[in-house]
Amino acid sequence: MKGKCSRCKKPLTLENASSSVVRGGYGRCRSCENEHQKKRSRTLSGKFNLGSAQAKFNGHKWNLNFQQYAAIVAFDECFYCDGPLPKAACGLDRDSNGDYSWDAVLPCCGKQPKAEGPRGCNEIKSGEIPPIVLFARRWYEKYGKLPTEQDFIDKLQKFRTERDRIYKIISGLNSEELKKLKRETSVREFLASLACKQ
Repeated sequence: MKGKCSRCKKPLTLENASSSVVRGGYGRCRSCENEHQKKRSRTLSGKFNLGSAQAKFNGHKWNLNFQQYAAIVAFDECFYCDGPLPKAACGLDRDSNGDYSWDAVLPCCGKQPKAEGPRGCNEIKSGEIPPIVLFARRWYEKYGKLPTEQDFIDKLQKFRTERDRIYKIISGLNSEELKKLKRETSVREFLASLACKQ
């Protein structure tokens, strides 16, 4: 209805909505728009779009398509510490602080700047610690001993094998299934629900 928030139905005013929404008479009030953006940023599509926008803003190339991004973050866990990926950020770590490309990124935990708790592996690294050193640090915290170079190579190979397998599955989705995946928050959960239907 013209002049009212499309979600909560409150009248649109300059106090509760942007001037363009008030002028046009259609759209959401600021409160509903913020809630919508918050939900959208937690979907795989939202995280993908946020990641590409942040990369562009920071002067890095984003050479990933959605299917590649989804395959990289499919297991919902950080490569370094096995912790959960961030809920409202893209969750990728670049090799040597370079561009975002298929063989140069790893899934990595992190947290929002104002969130409570310890900093994520991505924020600790910040381009200053090579991935193998961060991996060794997390391995020592977990197992009480330093990893060998082979441990790092094995974990990296295992990740890439699984990533490639998931990419093949995602690339085989039809357009309707791909739309559904973009609206999901977890690739793993989506693929599990897809397997149940078959």
